[in-house]
Amino acid sequence: MCGFVGIINYNGAGCSLESLALLQSMGEQIAHRGPDDTQYFCDGPLGVVFNRLSIVDLKSGNQPFFNEDRSVMLVVNGEMYNHKQLKSQLQGHHVFQSESDCEVLLHLYEEHGIDALEMVNGMFAAAIWDMRRQCLYLARDRLGIKPLYYSNFNGQLAFSSELKALLTHPDCPREFDWFQALSGRNSPLIEQQSLPTYFKDIHYLPAGNYLSIELGDSKIDQHVWWNYPSLSEEEQLADTRSKKEIIGQYAHTLETAVSRRLMSDVGVGLFLSGGIDSVAIAAFASKQSPDLQTFSAFSQSTFQNGDAKSSFEAAQHLGLSNHQVNFSWHNNSFKASHWKDLVWLLETPEIDAEHLYKYHLHRYARHHFPNLKVMLLGQGSDEFNGGYSHFYLEKFRPDLHESNYGWPALMETMHEIERHYLSSGQNSEISHYGNLVDRQFMAASSNSQLSTHPWQTYTRMNRQNLQMYNLWHEDRTSSGNSIESRVPFLDHELVELCAKVPEKYYQDLFWDKRILREAMKPWLPERFYERPKVPFFMGQDQRYTQRMMYNLLIDDDYALLNEAFGDSRHSVISTKELNRLIDSIPEDPEYQGVEMLLKITNMGLLEKMARELPIPHKHVSDSYTVLDSLNITDWSEQEQSSLQESISARRTDLCLDRPIALASNVQLLSNSSQMYQSTCIFIAVNGRIEYELSEEGEGDWLKVIQHIDGTRSLEKICIELEIPMSKVRKHIEEAIDYNIIKFI
Repeated sequence: MCGFVGIINYNGAGCSLESLALLQSMGEQIAHRGPDDTQYFCDGPLGVVFNRLSIVDLKSGNQPFFNEDRSVMLVVNGEMYNHKQLKSQLQGHHVFQSESDCEVLLHLYEEHGIDALEMVNGMFAAAIWDMRRQCLYLARDRLGIKPLYYSNFNGQLAFSSELKALLTHPDCPREFDWFQALSGRNSPLIEQQSLPTYFKDIHYLPAGNYLSIELGDSKIDQHVWWNYPSLSEEEQLADTRSKKEIIGQYAHTLETAVSRRLMSDVGVGLFLSGGIDSVAIAAFASKQSPDLQTFSAFSQSTFQNGDAKSSFEAAQHLGLSNHQVNFSWHNNSFKASHWKDLVWLLETPEIDAEHLYKYHLHRYARHHFPNLKVMLLGQGSDEFNGGYSHFYLEKFRPDLHESNYGWPALMETMHEIERHYLSSGQNSEISHYGNLVDRQFMAASSNSQLSTHPWQTYTRMNRQNLQMYNLWHEDRTSSGNSIESRVPFLDHELVELCAKVPEKYYQDLFWDKRILREAMKPWLPERFYERPKVPFFMGQDQRYTQRMMYNLLIDDDYALLNEAFGDSRHSVISTKELNRLIDSIPEDPEYQGVEMLLKITNMGLLEKMARELPIPHKHVSDSYTVLDSLNITDWSEQEQSSLQESISARRTDLCLDRPIALASNVQLLSNSSQMYQSTCIFIAVNGRIEYELSEEGEGDWLKVIQHIDGTRSLEKICIELEIPMSKVRKHIEEAIDYNIIKFI
């Protein structure tokens, strides 16, 4: 993982001392991507600065690379996993200056031109300068794992690994695109020439594309060098593989992908969530690297949904070290200034608590293991294996009971999503005709590409989301800590294998990641390969994370909101309505408005920071403390109770042995004539129903609150009901917060 910045003058004007000083300033903005070495290159109209994070060939792998007669220059951010195989084919014809994996692309280009990209298995953003032809190529890998941005202005093209470096250039456009930020991501049915960057006239080169800039005729062309494959009808008929054979091929290809990503001369770690994706990677990686360090997020949510326990048990089963990094929602050092720095690091409004967690996991790993510069991630599995099967049904089919979930319902939902996109934009004027208008006509009139199967809609949506969301924030949260993230599930051979599965097996292999679960049966116990997917922090106990983020937003007397929007009238956001939203959020125990408030605040901060020159340069980690990890020995029942108590207890002065009563204005209403037999109760405050408790959601607390009578203590009630205090401590704290109970 490295970073580069470059400027090329279309008119051929040479790179001046002033240009070099500007490049230095731009390069400093992304110094965190490569703290081990910085090199400058200036040749005629082109200037480049390269910051290196040394991972392979630590001594002689500095960039740029040059061919034998120095007529071709190369800089690469990324890794070429099959470099040894490719190097053996080139060895007799070319002289290699290093053992770096990236240098192989330079000599491949000499032999095959830009078609060399097709020969590489890897993740990369690359710039190739052919001095003889006066042609510059800018290219991204097949799935868009490594970022590359560019902008045209004043007869120049500037390009960089991150937006902040471009924004440092005084002539670069810096107008925030409010409409794009508010309206969301582009239609996945339309092939994009440039993906959104949230800044007007700054472009994000799509995955599997390259730019060619020829100075002779000042021509800039964009080319697609890789497309997501699919089987034709003839190929479907000719494919005689059985389901078992495909699963076996998948397991072998995944194992190979993991092995390739262990290529490193420095330490390698793994984010272990406890789900099938990261556990599968751990299972294969542990065979080759038994000293692999694993890192997991321990929070109210991951404790409640079982992720924390599953990650601990998976690491124990595989003989790996596991670090449970403690994220307390109520006792942490997160400040408003920290969040502002994180927004600037990630350069997108699409950030939330997940990215705060992941940033701190990387920070913990880098601090405690300074030689660790590579982190394996489970990213990319859900997008091609059907991991979002339940999510899409929950989101788009709220009318559907979970017992009716399944492949037919998912495919019907994908068909409706495609119809939604076809009916948007200029087609919105005819959308009221519904299914009367043929989808082919709708596609032609909106320049959209139809899916031949609803499963293609699923993968197309998620390929775009990968670039605009998942891979974007994984790149920044890791690079902000000078760590390279690697994603075995996005090995293009594995992705292409999934893409070429015959339609007749879609339902059996892609509903709820069946292909991966079946593939891991020989390697893992059932409790791991059949573990259901759970949200990272959404779902049950999400409200605690939302409260943490709300406290962050109002920290330091509403510093973030004041900086983003100030006291004066904003041109886009109604500050009056914004203040109303801010005030209303704490009234809801679920804190449901936090996501919208956070996203809008991120937009305001980005707009303001990008307008200001000089652009602030600050290493984010300088402002953050390193979180602690928990010392967990065996996750026994006793230890689990202690952990539960530790994440729930906020008040140190609670007298749990004192009698407790409902507040005088509070009543419990039951759905049963026998209160203690109720499976659901309603809490009325001042005669109005405000809260609902169910056996499914708050079972133990449901029992305890019904026994509060003003004579007994919480301690006594829990003993009588044989309910550990740790299981209801979080509910007790909340009931006190909202004045539902009081001590006598």
